[in-house]
Amino acid sequence: MKKINKLLLFLPALLVVVACTDEEKNPFPLDALDQAAVLRTIDVVSPRNINKSAPEGSNFFVEVEADDFQGGTRFASMEVYLSLLDNFVDVEGETETELDDEDISIPDVLFTTVPASEFTISTESGKPRYVLNINGADAISTLNIGDDLPRVDGGDIIRVRLAMILEDGSVYTSTNVNGNVTGQFFASGFQYDNTIVCILDSPPAGDYTVVMQDSYGDGWQTSNTSGGPGITITLSNGDEIQVGLCSPYETPGYPCIDDPSQGTATVTIPSGLTSADWFFPGDAYGEISFQIYAPSGNLIASYEAGSAAGPIPLNLCNE
Repeated sequence: MKKINKLLLFLPALLVVVACTDEEKNPFPLDALDQAAVLRTIDVVSPRNINKSAPEGSNFFVEVEADDFQGGTRFASMEVYLSLLDNFVDVEGETETELDDEDISIPDVLFTTVPASEFTISTESGKPRYVLNINGADAISTLNIGDDLPRVDGGDIIRVRLAMILEDGSVYTSTNVNGNVTGQFFASGFQYDNTIVCILDSPPAGDYTVVMQDSYGDGWQTSNTSGGPGITITLSNGDEIQVGLCSPYETPGYPCIDDPSQGTATVTIPSGLTSADWFFPGDAYGEISFQIYAPSGNLIASYEAGSAAGPIPLNLCNE
C-alpha cells in the first residue's frame, strides 16, 4: 500500500506560479506562461565548496538563462543574494567544537545586481544568458563574517540566491515558486549552496561510521520510487563503496543493511589516497536521514529527511 499512496503524490498536474512584489505564491495553469518568468540553470560547477583556510582560491560559477516567455521584453535585472547557514551548532553538546555553541547564521545580503543589458543572447536558444562568478573571499567579505570566521565550521553553507526582476516590479525567486519550476520542468533552482570545507592533502584513513534511518520504515528509496543506489563513496584508487538500507520494492544492487528502519555501516578508507568523494543520490519520499562519523568519532555530516541529491561535504576541519 505504501507504494500506491506515495505514487498518488505525483499525480497532480504541473503548475507554476505567478510572482508578486510581496513574493506570495499564486499558482496558474501552464497555458498562462506569459505571466511567468524563470532563471534556468544551464551549467553549474560541482561540487560547490569554499576552502576555509584559503577562500580566495575558491570560486562558484553558474550560467543561467533568463526566460520571461515574451522574448525578453519584460526582463529587467537579476539580483544576487548571499547568506550563511550555520549547520554545526553545538546546542546539545554533540560535537567537540568549543566555538560552535551559538548559531551565527546570517540572513540574505545583496551581493550584486546584474541588469538585463549585461546578459548576452545565446546562439543556441536565442535567450539571454549570464555567467555568474563569485569568489570565496568576496562572499565572506560581503557577509561581513570577519571576526567570526574562526567560528565558521566545515559543513556550514554559503547560499547563493538569485531573484529575477521584471519591468513591472514582479519578483521570481526560490521563495515564491514551486517544485515544478525549480526541478526538472524548468530547471530553475534560483539558489545554490556552497559548502565550507577544509581541504586536506588526503582523506583521513580509518573506519567511518554511517548511521542511517528511514522514518517510514521500509528502507531507502533514493533516486527512484522503488529503491535506487545508496550513499556512494568513490576512492581515488578506483574503488567504489555503497551503503544504505535495503528497499523491499526492488532487488538491491549493492550490499545494503537489511533493516527497513535503521542501520549502521562501516566505510573503511585506506591510507595513501588523494581523495574520497561521498555522494547522496537523493530522497524520493522525504524519509531518509543519516549521520557520518570520522574515525576520530567526530560528527562530520548530518542529513535530515528530504535532503536533495548531491555531493556530501564532510566537516574535516577538526580532523
